[in-house]
Amino acid sequence: MPANNEKIDVSFVMTVYNKEYYLPAVLEALLNQTGLKNPEFIFVDDTSKDRSVEIIREKTKNIPNVTIVAKDKNEGISVTINQGIKLAKGEWVRMLDSDDILPIDSTEKMLNLALKHKADMVYGKFKKTGKEPMDICHEKMPDDFDYYYKKDAMRAVLKGRFTRMGQLIRRKVLTQAGGADTRVFIQDESIPLRAARFANGIIKIFAEVVLVPKETNNLSKNTNQLDNDRFFAHYNLLLDYHDTLDKDTCAILYMKALSANWKYVKKNLDHPYWTADFFRYLKAKIFHPQPDFQFLEQLAHRFLSLDNVLRSKGE
Repeated sequence: MPANNEKIDVSFVMTVYNKEYYLPAVLEALLNQTGLKNPEFIFVDDTSKDRSVEIIREKTKNIPNVTIVAKDKNEGISVTINQGIKLAKGEWVRMLDSDDILPIDSTEKMLNLALKHKADMVYGKFKKTGKEPMDICHEKMPDDFDYYYKKDAMRAVLKGRFTRMGQLIRRKVLTQAGGADTRVFIQDESIPLRAARFANGIIKIFAEVVLVPKETNNLSKNTNQLDNDRFFAHYNLLLDYHDTLDKDTCAILYMKALSANWKYVKKNLDHPYWTADFFRYLKAKIFHPQPDFQFLEQLAHRFLSLDNVLRSKGE
């Protein structure tokens, strides 16, 4: 229970894996988020081999509402974030990686907009700063920034860009969605796609809600991993829910899956423009056909055959 028996307003859920370089600054920004009544902090470590867990314990020693899960089995980011989401008690959940630095007033401003517009999801931009983590851990958002509200969250997600964490989502929506798709290693695309099916409104902020410090080792450098996970985030949603989605949404999801595949093909095949991959992608861009699941299954088998792509190991 909360130390002061107040209702928890925001649950911060952080996945952790070998990020001791970043964590002192990340925690400094996280634990000093402004304007919250009674937040909680959930850290789920996916078997780090460095001092990550020790640093979290040291920095949160006198902080209320802290949960630290040190796993003994490595299962991947999507499985790990879902384990944290299941522990959350707040009305809202804000998720982040252990190298994401949140402007200290960003959660307050995101929450205020969500309450003002009765929106279930809020996201914003991120910025690669190239700076040392401790140099940006006290940054604030600008007071004056643009944003939009869309009632149709699914359409907004399909037309927007979700490339990092830092989203604020109502917990009941995340629970209905089942969190991340654990068949996809990186959760960045699957969480907003699946949550949007249940969300009543979404807000996009045109200002940075996540600051990225100088990067050391990042999964985003493996473009095959990104293409694989984008493909499966859209393909799996189609497989699971095409009977309940409208035809226009199915067509967009199909085009997104083909787009992820085309990005992979362009980088990895010698003559990409003379392939079925290109012509299918071009046809989907122009004519918006309904999904060809037989062709998508062929693409799925190809992605699953890649040996330089990480896969979830649990659930």
